[in-house]
Amino acid sequence: MSDTDIAAPATTFPPEWYPQREFGEGRVGLSIDGPVAVAAIQVPGKMNALDDLATAGLIEALTVAEAEARVFVLTGIGGRAFISGADIEAFDDEKRGPSRFMERQQRLAASPLPTIAAIRGYCLGGGLMTALNCDLRVAGADAQFGVPAARLGIAYGYDGLKRLVETVGPSRTRRLLYVGDRIDAATALAWGLVDEMHGPDALWGAAMALARRIAGNAPLSVKASKATIAEVLADPATRDLARIEELSLACRESADFREGRRAFLEKRPPVFEGR
Repeated sequence: MSDTDIAAPATTFPPEWYPQREFGEGRVGLSIDGPVAVAAIQVPGKMNALDDLATAGLIEALTVAEAEARVFVLTGIGGRAFISGADIEAFDDEKRGPSRFMERQQRLAASPLPTIAAIRGYCLGGGLMTALNCDLRVAGADAQFGVPAARLGIAYGYDGLKRLVETVGPSRTRRLLYVGDRIDAATALAWGLVDEMHGPDALWGAAMALARRIAGNAPLSVKASKATIAEVLADPATRDLARIEELSLACRESADFREGRRAFLEKRPPVFEGR
């Protein structure tokens, strides 16, 4: 079966979703339209819970997107759940399942592409971790967020909680973990857990508009900004300041820098090529 022969899943979200390629035995779909790549978790029968095949498929889709696109948007099909968490039953038989899950989360976080999570419905546990490992999060007003670890008798390690603490602070992290309840999208927006909130029917258009705005900027500049922010957040003992300087120099010496200056002087939109 060729990429274009893949049948579209029955879903109303994302609108008119039709994956060009699939990974993880169909658990992840990928569609690329110009500079924007969209990956969707396609396990609606399990509320888009992530098993080992799904996380492997997500990284395969991301790798393709890094070679062919400028921005990566991640969502879950159906509208009932972005990702409802890790599929615990599926990981029970895999001794290395949890460690592979974390390795793939780290790979998502380290992608050089700017990444956007478009969230409708449940975003829980491993799903919230996945969203936090994206650079930006836009949510529908119907989204719900939580970490039910205390209700499952499990504990998150350092890597699993670091981004949550960085994003909402220690006190709100404690509440999410100790109580184990969920917060709505409005609360998530007030806490800074998401960057934008939209009505459910407006979410997809807003997410794609954001992706296209980012894709229209100079790719080398966006890449350098992402890498520099990561170094700012890193342990001071491990910061690679030389890499930051290299990325800055590459931007200053790029054709895109010259194009940006010309476009400014000529009062026209720039056309960046990523070189």
